[in-house]
Amino acid sequence: ARASAEAPDPTKARRFLRHLLEMIVVMMLGMCVLGAAWGAFHEVVFGSAFADAWRDYVVLAAFAMAFNMTVPMVLWMRYRGHSWERGGEMAAAMNLPLLPLLALYALDLIPAQAVLGLQMLLMIPAMVLAMLYRKEEYGAPHQRAWHPYRRRWFAGAH
Repeated sequence: ARASAEAPDPTKARRFLRHLLEMIVVMMLGMCVLGAAWGAFHEVVFGSAFADAWRDYVVLAAFAMAFNMTVPMVLWMRYRGHSWERGGEMAAAMNLPLLPLLALYALDLIPAQAVLGLQMLLMIPAMVLAMLYRKEEYGAPHQRAWHPYRRRWFAGAH
C-alpha cells in the first residue's frame, strides 16, 4: 500500500504539463499580437523596424519581449483560477533570468543577438521550477469554477 501511495499520479502529471503548455501557447500569442503592436510603436517612435531594436536598443527590446509574454500569461493564469500572487511568482520566474543576461551584455560578455535567444532558452526551465515549487497547485484541475486555489478577480466581486 505504501508503494502505491508514493507512486506519481498520472492525472496530476497531465494537468501539470497541460498547464505548462497552455502558458507557453499564451506567451507565444502574446509575442505575436503584442509584438506586432510593439513593432508599430518602435517604428513610430524610433523611425526604424523592430528588428533594428535588437541592434540599437537591446535592453528596451528585451523588456518589451518580456512584457509581451508575461502579461498575457499572467492574465491566462487568472482566468484559470490562480491568484495574483501565483501570477507574480510566475512572472518573476520568467523574467529574473533576463537580468544577468543584460548584465553580461552590458559588460560585452555576450552579443546582442544572444540576449533574446538566451532569454527564451532560460524562461521555460525557470517557469518549470516555479511550477514544481507549487506542484500541488499546478497539478490540480484548472476549471475556473472549481479550482481549489480560485480567488475572485476583484475583492468583493460576486
